Amino acid sequence: MNRIANELKALTQYFLFWLIICFIDRLLFITAFFDKIGSKNFSEIFKIYYHGLSLDFSAVSYICAVPFLIYCILSFLPNVHYKRKILDVYTITLLVIYFVVSFININIYREWGDKISKRAIDAFLASPSGAVASAESTPVFFPVFGMIVGIVVGYFLYRWMFKKVHFYNIKLPWQNAIKLLIGTILLFTFIRGGYGRATLNPSKAYFSEQSFYNHAAVNTQWALLRDYFAKSTRLKSPYQFYNDEAQLHSTLKPAFNANPDSSVSILTTKRPNVVVIMLESFVGGLIESMGGEKGITPNFEKLINQGVFFDHIYAAADRSDKGMVGIFSAFPAQGPESIIKYIDKHENLPAVGQELSSAGYHGSFYHGGQSEFYNFKSYMLMHGVSKVVDNANFGVDVSRASWGVYDHIVLKRMLHDFDTETPPFFSTIFTLINHEPFNLPGRYKFGTKSNADKFRSTAFYTDSIVYDFINQAKTKSWYKNTLFVVVADHGHRLPAEKWELSNPHRFHIPLLFFGDVIKPEFRGKKIDRIGNQTDMVATLLHQLNLPATRYHWSRDLLNPTTPQIAFYNSKDAFGVITPDQVVSFDNVGKIINYKQNSDYSPVKTDSLLNIGKAYYQEVYKEFLKY
Repeated sequence: MNRIANELKALTQYFLFWLIICFIDRLLFITAFFDKIGSKNFSEIFKIYYHGLSLDFSAVSYICAVPFLIYCILSFLPNVHYKRKILDVYTITLLVIYFVVSFININIYREWGDKISKRAIDAFLASPSGAVASAESTPVFFPVFGMIVGIVVGYFLYRWMFKKVHFYNIKLPWQNAIKLLIGTILLFTFIRGGYGRATLNPSKAYFSEQSFYNHAAVNTQWALLRDYFAKSTRLKSPYQFYNDEAQLHSTLKPAFNANPDSSVSILTTKRPNVVVIMLESFVGGLIESMGGEKGITPNFEKLINQGVFFDHIYAAADRSDKGMVGIFSAFPAQGPESIIKYIDKHENLPAVGQELSSAGYHGSFYHGGQSEFYNFKSYMLMHGVSKVVDNANFGVDVSRASWGVYDHIVLKRMLHDFDTETPPFFSTIFTLINHEPFNLPGRYKFGTKSNADKFRSTAFYTDSIVYDFINQAKTKSWYKNTLFVVVADHGHRLPAEKWELSNPHRFHIPLLFFGDVIKPEFRGKKIDRIGNQTDMVATLLHQLNLPATRYHWSRDLLNPTTPQIAFYNSKDAFGVITPDQVVSFDNVGKIINYKQNSDYSPVKTDSLLNIGKAYYQEVYKEFLKY
């Protein structure tokens, strides 16, 4: 029995070793983002560790289960002896994986506001060059150095803790059976998190309304593995709030009630050329008129004074793939999923290019990067766009950044092509320079001391080249009959560096209609009604007197009877915005993680949240059907 106790002691020792590694991993994460906690809330760190224990125990048990079961099985074989080297190799391998994931996770969280997930890894596998380009804005030395130090320290800690541990290779069947039974029960209990009906899930670690505290409490590696082995979100909706379809639709109805005959016409013609300028990461914080910093986008301010500006618009989500579908298909974001990834699904979506093509428009899409990224090319070609110009259409001698051809070069190509385009035409450019690693061909207006300054500089560049493009367009014959629509794909954490994914400022983006086709009395007008980028489709189609019935998630922003409400969505949370309240809901922890107006009626806040729940449940139901 002493030998059984000693071998179970070895299991305990190995368990404790990996538990310490988990604690180190969490400490690294907390240290990297300590400003989100601050010294005044230092006691919250102890709560983070306490509430994360269940997932830590589960993660460690998974790690221990493999060598424990192998050792037990080999113990039943009389002539086979377990060698220590097997455990050494296993441990070193996992240490490498553990710390590599740990430091990659820190960089991902800094940029996305989400921890490493299947979605992030899939994005890397889909476009390794794109992922590398994004990572260029992050110093490489410290993460790599941290990985090496973590692995080395972890290995020496393992050797020190195991220097007096012995494996006796017990061969008596009954002793092995007892050892196997006790070890299996303990590990299974920790893996499952107890014996209640519900198995362990990330919400077990949630304890606060502060998103970062909850994210820090969740074991990173455990959550990543769960992401891979959980039931596919392509098959099952994460939004399950209503069992009664009638109740769901009645809850959702007030957000879409409007008098269709109340729309205001702002154009002088029903068949203008339409040029959509889709700006990468052009968050409201870059634009003074939207409450942003002064001096970053001075030319955009000039355009605002000559166009129709919607200054309370919010992106559907936080990534370009979702912004693309939100803008052109008016289809809201789907949390952990992205419909554009699946060609068999996105080809069944409606898109504004199809309506314009049916009305006689010639469609084109311009992008300096690889149009195959996120299936942009297939999406455009399947939705009324016959011409795609991307990185491959420019010579090797053309100046390029990490992501592809510089935007000013692509805009120059557009101007040239429009001279021979048959009107009416519908064309889109998706810019790329205002994206990590923030490469510029010349001087950085705001310097390069920080990523925030680089971001300001690339935004200034984007502002300048778009303004130059429009000024050059004014000399062209087609300009007089062209409507320019300027909109961002999504927001960004920069330049403010203070908005969490639960905060609507992270999703606040511009939407501008500009051109000589706008009636003089509407030029310089600001529409301060709340809306979504998904509302652009219905607004545009109604101005062109084209049907928008296929876009039931889109609402006319130029209709004064349209309810003022907007929705925003990230991988694990969603929010609802109205003039009186903003509320965000964490769908993992099932808690409200942001509430703008604490004095607002709790009943009304819950009612608003219920609209959001109905909205995303119905959106995801459609995603599964496509």
